[in-house]
Amino acid sequence: MPRTDQPDRPSSARAFSRRLLLGGLAGSAVSCFLPLRAARSASPVAAQPSSLIVGGTAESICGQWATLLAPVLADSLHYPSSFPLRMTTGWDGVTGGNLFDTQQEQATPPAGLIVPGSGLIAALRGDSRVHYDAQRWIPVFMSCQPTVAVGKVSLHRSFTSFLQGRPLRVAVSTLSGPELPTLVALDLLGMHPLPVAGYATPDAAIAALKAGNVDVIQLPFDEDYEERMASLQDEAPDNQPLFSNILPASTAPHLRLPPDFTTIFRQERKRLPAGRLYDVWKTAASAASLKAGLMLPNLSQPDLVARFRHAAQVAAAEPALRAHAREQNQTLIAGLPCATLYADMMPDLDRILALRRWLSVNSLRWRDPSAGRALPAAAQQNPN
Repeated sequence: MPRTDQPDRPSSARAFSRRLLLGGLAGSAVSCFLPLRAARSASPVAAQPSSLIVGGTAESICGQWATLLAPVLADSLHYPSSFPLRMTTGWDGVTGGNLFDTQQEQATPPAGLIVPGSGLIAALRGDSRVHYDAQRWIPVFMSCQPTVAVGKVSLHRSFTSFLQGRPLRVAVSTLSGPELPTLVALDLLGMHPLPVAGYATPDAAIAALKAGNVDVIQLPFDEDYEERMASLQDEAPDNQPLFSNILPASTAPHLRLPPDFTTIFRQERKRLPAGRLYDVWKTAASAASLKAGLMLPNLSQPDLVARFRHAAQVAAAEPALRAHAREQNQTLIAGLPCATLYADMMPDLDRILALRRWLSVNSLRWRDPSAGRALPAAAQQNPN
């Protein structure tokens, strides 16, 4: 018997419903076989990306990289617009790192942080300004550049015979600054360095070296390095590159760097450096070489980390970004290889404690014994 609880529908309506059902099933079946990239493209892209915090101003190296990276990353991640950039003041990335950490509890936390290596060195040293745990960050993009120690020190002569009791003065920005690897390297060579703080720029350090206010400076191996060295040697030809702060295995063939510190140590001491202090130098040299690193929060979802790593690899292959890195004598690392390099920059607790013990012991010697206070800094101050 025909059912009487539902109204009879015309045959055309029943055919339309049948086609609609079959069409929906077919569409679902086809979507199951779409390639992953096509499925991502078909996924909703209405959400706007959250901000990238930048450990520096727009004119800083991190600011320049943020401006280049943000649109490429957003495009690779299929966002409808670029990542908003939130610049911060300060010269070493500590302000940006603190902001990145405190805003993780917000409803819309920042997507990432672009920070220089000086922010890592401040954390390694235990700087009182640091309120973040850099060991918990996940790096996905890095731009690295070595540094070079320059001076008129004869490394094969003893500290006493060369300086006649005068300390080996090394120009630094601060004790938490990127000059830390040069200080450690000179100590490994038995040169007993004495940091003189306040020289925040290469030009200020060069002027101090020319004036005889310091004996050793550290210069970035950037696009201005050769011009700076030529100008320095024209006026003070005794000043020469001493060594580069770069691990032997990471030396880039296309860079005409001075010999790395490990090679110089072997030449001067007839053996390879070893021990905990050499591990400290490797950590300091790796961290100081970081000009800009894109970090994700530690609690990021694995699929999000994988997507960011892929987007960072796409960005590192972009001609504009590669040209910018080449002009700055910087090397790009993207994706999973960043984790291996970051392990040298943020090592295990034993190496961090060794660095802090070394700083604690030497800070006593870095004080004026007659006055019982820290040696006065130079006139130049760190720019904000």
